[in-house]
Amino acid sequence: MHRFQEEISSCIDCKKCWDVCPANVVTEGNRFTPQGKIESLAKIVAGGKLSQDEFDNIYLSTRCGACDDVCPMDIPITDIIQYERQLLAEQGKEPEKTTMISENILYRNSPGSMDPAKRFDWVTDDLEIAENSDIAYMAGCWVAHSQPDIARATIRLLNHAGIKPMIMKEEKCCGLFLIDNGHFEQAAEHAKNFVDYIESLGISKVITSCPGCYLVLGREYPKLYRELNFEVEHSLNIFKDMIADGTLKPEKLDYTVSVRDACPMRESKDVPRGILASMGVEVKELFDGRQVCCGGPAGLKPNFPDIATDIAMLSISDYKDKADMMVSYCPFCMHHMGGVSKSKDETMEMKDISVLLAESVLGK
Repeated sequence: MHRFQEEISSCIDCKKCWDVCPANVVTEGNRFTPQGKIESLAKIVAGGKLSQDEFDNIYLSTRCGACDDVCPMDIPITDIIQYERQLLAEQGKEPEKTTMISENILYRNSPGSMDPAKRFDWVTDDLEIAENSDIAYMAGCWVAHSQPDIARATIRLLNHAGIKPMIMKEEKCCGLFLIDNGHFEQAAEHAKNFVDYIESLGISKVITSCPGCYLVLGREYPKLYRELNFEVEHSLNIFKDMIADGTLKPEKLDYTVSVRDACPMRESKDVPRGILASMGVEVKELFDGRQVCCGGPAGLKPNFPDIATDIAMLSISDYKDKADMMVSYCPFCMHHMGGVSKSKDETMEMKDISVLLAESVLGK
């Protein structure tokens, strides 16, 4: 019996996962269902040849977890997809772009091979950043290189609350892409190096703006390496507490927004909504409150750009029917959807919640 065989055999063919998978929703013929993805495992274990659709289906997943959430048999679908990718990588069969991005992370310290020398270009003279502190701020790749306003807004809010964090001069990509694609040995070595470095700085808490970084450092690194000697917290959780105790005092903003939820933090969707409520911002839910991924992560965007674009357009189209603005707390959602809107000549007003909160507390 191969790994996950018992779980896969428990599938009752209810097709609930079909309806929530964004890759299946935007393509025809139910060719790329989560159920179909996991049914390929036996063939992969045997080293058999997959059809093109079968192969593509393994990589047509952002591992957003929507399928896991609705499966009545609790089949760990995204774990199985991860395992299939691990086997395909070990067999030398993964997509070339997946291999390239993994190497970018390991050798250039970012998925998109951004210039490492520009990682801290977001730092401006008005930001109060300590040389040494027990609190560190980790911008992450997509904030540092694509969405610098998020980092600046976060530091300004922390400064307003009397906190001067340090930045880690050897900040690394968290390596989520490696984990999503089953590169566990590389991810474990990457985790060890980064954890050891952070602890060498005497840091007790790392604050991050990126849900991916928050998930990987806080939940994945202990599994890949060992328990951490520091806390990991997402900036919104920090701001929620500061609003509750009166440290941050938001002023009313007259906006109606839809929230582009972050898949790694889908279990705590109340936090961003509570922050928006503190600003008097009205929320009109996307997709009637259902979780739908932006379509970019885990290699879907580089390997299947047209499908990733179609998935992003689901959110763009839905928000335009409901709200003045889309807000996010995921920099990769911002990066991906911003690029899609430009490529489609779509006007889209989109802000990160930290940026909106800074506007409310500190003024424009």
